[in-house]
Amino acid sequence: MKSFICIFAVFLSINIFVPSIYYRVYHGTDKSIPAAPSSPFESPFFSETQKGDSYVYYLYNLETGQTDEFDIISFLVGSAACEVPASYNIEAIKAQMIACHSYYLYCRENGLPDDDLNLSYDESRMQKYASKNRLKEFWGNGFDDNYKKFMECAKEVRDIVVTYKGKTALTPYYAVSCGTTQSSENEWGNALEYLVPVESRTDALSDSYLKIKTFTVQEMYDRFILNFAGLELDMEHPEEWIGDISYNESGYVDTVKINKNKIRGRDFRKYFELPSSCFMIFFEDNEFSIATKGYGHGVGLSQFGSNQMAAEGKNFEEILNHYFPNTRLSTI
Repeated sequence: MKSFICIFAVFLSINIFVPSIYYRVYHGTDKSIPAAPSSPFESPFFSETQKGDSYVYYLYNLETGQTDEFDIISFLVGSAACEVPASYNIEAIKAQMIACHSYYLYCRENGLPDDDLNLSYDESRMQKYASKNRLKEFWGNGFDDNYKKFMECAKEVRDIVVTYKGKTALTPYYAVSCGTTQSSENEWGNALEYLVPVESRTDALSDSYLKIKTFTVQEMYDRFILNFAGLELDMEHPEEWIGDISYNESGYVDTVKINKNKIRGRDFRKYFELPSSCFMIFFEDNEFSIATKGYGHGVGLSQFGSNQMAAEGKNFEEILNHYFPNTRLSTI
């Protein structure tokens, strides 16, 4: 265990120097932007109707199997309340609302950018959207104050979205970065000039920043065999299973070598149910330990980092400009 602790200490220093150096270099390069993906299906998700002076937004209800419609204020409050704690600074809440709004409009206009990103919701699990009644249950005695706070934020930013070159930008978000964000190209293969690495060092203050998950040899073997075809693992020598791990410029895992096979860091995270794809793997005392930094995919807005910026006096515009460089805020 002593060796594990020593190696893990080295892991904690990943991204201290590399991200800042890369950040300077990366922004001096020319990254091409592929054409926006076409909508994969015809759906009310990508429709917009107008009633009076307000637009109607649609989300697919996973519980009922129906498509529900919302006005913009309800959409912003219900979406942001599922994403950030009510205790967050109002500027961070506003930034989250604008990110939710922009993300929705991007998907409506261009189609879903990735299988893991969708326009459905499950309010029983507080995922993507929650109604006023669900928030009463969720917030309990704090409902009145919290709902007022979110309503005031929504009314202020209802007409504001993030844009890039005159079009709505893709604005993904997640809980905590590993100390720097990563590019959309690294995570999804789609290069966008405003989804590039930026520093988010205060994420290290989050309780979710560092996690360690352990697996027995049998558990590790079962997950490998179940999820990755063609692997040949010697049960007598599990210490030889894990080969080189390659990291991208942000410190997230590109690939993990398992014998002669290379597994994408994103896939490894998915099948081993890790908080983040910024990880290191250790084998000691006949047990595997996987240490992770951050919580989420790491592309775009760090919600914890956003709240830290707000606590330092930054407003929502400064927050969004930091996490989505090269964009601007526009009104609709």
